[in-house]
Amino acid sequence: MGGTEKRMNDILSQDVQISDVVEQRMKDTYEILRRRQEITGKERSCTKRLRVAAAVAAIVCLGVPSAVYASMKAGLFDGMFGNATKKSWDVIHTEMDNSKGGKTAIDLPSREFVPVDEEKAEEQIGQWVMDEPIVKQIGEHVLTIESFVYDSSGAVMYYTLGRKGGVTALKADESTNTAKGAMFTDDVDFCFSVQCKMTGDEDTIFAADNTYVDLEKSTDELFYCTSYMLWSDDMKEGDIPQLVITKYPDILSELYKLQPDLTGMTKEEAADETLWKEYQEAMDKVQTEAVDISDKGQIPVREIDLGEQGHLVYSPIAVRVDMSKGFGLSDVEAQDPGNMKYMEIKFKDGSSYVVSDSENMIENNGYILGAGEWYKTVFNRLIDTDEIAEIIVNDVVFPVE
Repeated sequence: MGGTEKRMNDILSQDVQISDVVEQRMKDTYEILRRRQEITGKERSCTKRLRVAAAVAAIVCLGVPSAVYASMKAGLFDGMFGNATKKSWDVIHTEMDNSKGGKTAIDLPSREFVPVDEEKAEEQIGQWVMDEPIVKQIGEHVLTIESFVYDSSGAVMYYTLGRKGGVTALKADESTNTAKGAMFTDDVDFCFSVQCKMTGDEDTIFAADNTYVDLEKSTDELFYCTSYMLWSDDMKEGDIPQLVITKYPDILSELYKLQPDLTGMTKEEAADETLWKEYQEAMDKVQTEAVDISDKGQIPVREIDLGEQGHLVYSPIAVRVDMSKGFGLSDVEAQDPGNMKYMEIKFKDGSSYVVSDSENMIENNGYILGAGEWYKTVFNRLIDTDEIAEIIVNDVVFPVE
């Protein structure tokens, strides 16, 4: 970072004329940073970020080469795809509550995070990464979407969630990172998710996700989060991802109390509207807000179509495989993601990326999802698609021509 800071200082030392548009952008950026400072109380960090924001504005005016601009997005690319502060882990042997008063032994797969080449990342996906953060005040919490990128299979979102006095909205620790990801607590009156604004009349596409919270970088008052997402259906060109914020009339634990106890009831009794009256009245007060996340469009995907012998679609961030072709599975079996036992990407230089290996308990991905016959996975690193030689799924080889 020493060379990067010198280049930024050289830029800042120049006498530049800042346009009205850039000046307004700087004011907007300062307001974002001021709000973050109120949460974190870290004045030194805020000042440093303001200097970076000023450098960005100067670069816009001076037409400095893109490599310099890419260097200032280093933290974002690393947060999304790198390993500077993310910890890899070996197979974890542990126990979980079996809900019967005892414990069940389980094994959690290993996961490895790897470095990201910042300049290469800019070349590969820079044009599809959102230009500026989205900041939303939600009660006492401030949500800031720092970076977002997506293709037709999935997405990666890097964001912070802050609250003065401590973040209470998310449960996040080492156990959530190694299992199903951070989750909303029962002590908040809101939640947020990512959905899709459709170009046609199809059902809503939603993003199933696994959120990793960077425990090394985070503080009690500011969480740094990487959300690995997969779409419930394939995105089409023109479909726009949206941040959907849902605000409830009370904290979730209180709303749960309004739900009737259906134990021992028949379906007819459970359907009695009077049982649900109080709960429905509360739900009628729920408010939602939808904000377009990015107008950058989708990262282009590539296909390998072997006809009935196999079909997959991939990009630098994700892959989806049609499990109904080439694997000898029935229609029902093809919809079970558990039937994907092995995935490896081999590169032209002889190296490889083992995405998943069930026999050896390896899961080097961000998230997996079964959506009909499609098995989807979003990578926990950035892939150079130009350097792929072949992709192996179970015992089927997909050559890249």
